[in-house]
Amino acid sequence: MDKKIILPLSKLDLHKKAKVSHIKTEDKAMLQRIIAIGALPNIEITLIQRFPSFVFQIGKSQFAVDKELASCIYVKAV
Repeated sequence: MDKKIILPLSKLDLHKKAKVSHIKTEDKAMLQRIIAIGALPNIEITLIQRFPSFVFQIGKSQFAVDKELASCIYVKAV
């Protein structure tokens, strides 16, 4: 994957490390959930699983979210 490409977390290759680039949503509840999880710009994130839900890791914590939320988190490969 080209390091310059920014893509939604839902499209990231499994087990690849990436950094959060930005969040793209108009839904305030969803934005609050993303902030509560800690998926903020420049945070390192790794996608672990796609099905039945998207599971990703930030630090030592793992989070399961639906595709809609995973598609709001944009990342850039590291």
